[in-house]
Amino acid sequence: MAKKILIALGIVIVGLVALSIILTSLSGARQRADIGLQAPLTTEKQAGEVKQITPEGTSRLVIRTGTINIVVKNITDSVKSIVQYTENKGGWIVLSGVTEQKEIPSGSVTVRVPAEIFDEAMVYFKGLAEKVSYEGTQGQDVTEEYTDLQSQLRNLEATESQLLKIMERSGTITEVLAVQRELTTIRGQIEQTKGRIQYLETSARMATISINLALSEELLPIPPAEKWRPVYIIKQAWRNLLGSLRGISYFLIWIGIYAIIWVPLGIVVWQARKFWKRRKEIKKI
Repeated sequence: MAKKILIALGIVIVGLVALSIILTSLSGARQRADIGLQAPLTTEKQAGEVKQITPEGTSRLVIRTGTINIVVKNITDSVKSIVQYTENKGGWIVLSGVTEQKEIPSGSVTVRVPAEIFDEAMVYFKGLAEKVSYEGTQGQDVTEEYTDLQSQLRNLEATESQLLKIMERSGTITEVLAVQRELTTIRGQIEQTKGRIQYLETSARMATISINLALSEELLPIPPAEKWRPVYIIKQAWRNLLGSLRGISYFLIWIGIYAIIWVPLGIVVWQARKFWKRRKEIKKI
């Protein structure tokens, strides 16, 4: 009977260990995806926008984004240099993550800098590298959206003005309430449109640059043009394995601590079953 109990406990422990490995692996893959593989135009909030004035006087709003993968001697020092440069130039840090593991150290920083120094900032960040593994820039003209928003705002404000005049002429409470409801809707749309216009105008002064750092080129995110990089995959798999082993060790620690409860309980159950089994045998005799 004791053998069966031990077998059952062993099966439970093996199952929990396997579950811990799977959850740890999935967590590690998700973290690498969040930190290492940042697309240049992932979200609207990460897009730096630069405002250009053409000779004809037409305002141009262009979203500019840069991505750099670099090999550096010291990740922590390089990140500090990036942060200091960005803040000195009137920018700010959007995202910063550094992994200082002895096996595979790496880091990722996303910054916003004034659009007029976009090219200068790209050159500075590349200057921190021993080797530039990848460099990419993108631009998206949003002038049409900006112009449309201005037209919408003028139309909405004209509608608001007409509704206010109608409200002054309205006599019954029903008419006043109907106009008031429509006026509330229009004013909500006006606020939304103004907010979007203000966002574009404010963001036009800034640009976004994402910098991925590592001590070896094999540890950097794979650029879209590269499909075959076995050393990178091996090292990422090794990192995953280390994370899984760490998760197993944590799990075993929990098992050891809770053994104070489940080991005595298991012994009591085993002795109780043994006692009842002997009692049944005695009754049969």
